[in-house]
Amino acid sequence: MEFGRHAPPELVALYDECVALGYWPSEDFDVRGMPGGSNGDVIAIRREGGTYIIWSEDNGRPHEMLRTDDFTTARELFLTQVGWHAGARGIGPYAGRNRLEEEGWTRLTEDERVLRVYREMGKPPPAYLRKDEPGE
Repeated sequence: MEFGRHAPPELVALYDECVALGYWPSEDFDVRGMPGGSNGDVIAIRREGGTYIIWSEDNGRPHEMLRTDDFTTARELFLTQVGWHAGARGIGPYAGRNRLEEEGWTRLTEDERVLRVYREMGKPPPAYLRKDEPGE
């Protein structure tokens, strides 16, 4: 293990992959146990036991995005999220693209956006939006 590299081997490889893609440690991403850290606005990953945890930091406040035992799933989401994050700086495959437009968010009403977020999180929507559901 190299100096400063204290992450599991698969996360070391993921770190190296991100660097090879042009992403900046501490600016775009953080792999816990690797050099760098967080400037307070990154996409981050760590492993606890057999579970991979991905979170984003917004002004230093963490927001968990995924918790999974499947490294392939974690890797895919991590690279996608880091790619979009770096794309805002003009780096990587999403540079110059608008994520909100590409994912259809700009065509939705505010209520439709709220419903979509709850659906994607697997949670029931707020009562005021359940007017069309059976039993409401």
